[in-house]
Amino acid sequence: MERGTRQGKLAGAVLIAGLLLTATAGWSAGQVTGTYVGNGKEAKLAYALVVPHEPFDGEPAYTIILSEKNPAGVEKPDFDALFGKLGHALVISVTRKGEIFSTQVCHQALAKSGFSSVGPLLVENFKIEGKQLSGRFYMKKEDEFFGDKWKADLTVKAALP
Repeated sequence: MERGTRQGKLAGAVLIAGLLLTATAGWSAGQVTGTYVGNGKEAKLAYALVVPHEPFDGEPAYTIILSEKNPAGVEKPDFDALFGKLGHALVISVTRKGEIFSTQVCHQALAKSGFSSVGPLLVENFKIEGKQLSGRFYMKKEDEFFGDKWKADLTVKAALP
């Protein structure tokens, strides 16, 4: 009887772990297309993850993590992106209306990767429909930050948390 109980507990633990992994994998599902260039080197951003952000100016807000490496299961994906643990990354904080209030440029080809930028990144066609966020995040021209040059033109579609 004791052996059966242990097997039952183990099976339950495996089931819970599987459900958590599935939930985390679903949490990180998203699409990113377009270009992200740092000092002339293009980065491939493959993952889009949206996490809640504390309200900004009294409005609901989100942080969008666009990354080269899969952020599934990462406890603090925005922090890990900032320090290069997710490869090339761009971290954008937006209000529910689509107003960008923070951008973290984390391109590995930049000497000062992980810097904050406000202004050069623009957004168009931003939408929140149902449980999905989408939009185009782009720049009219390349920007320079203390000798580092970067440019982005990315279309994003990701599930809301």
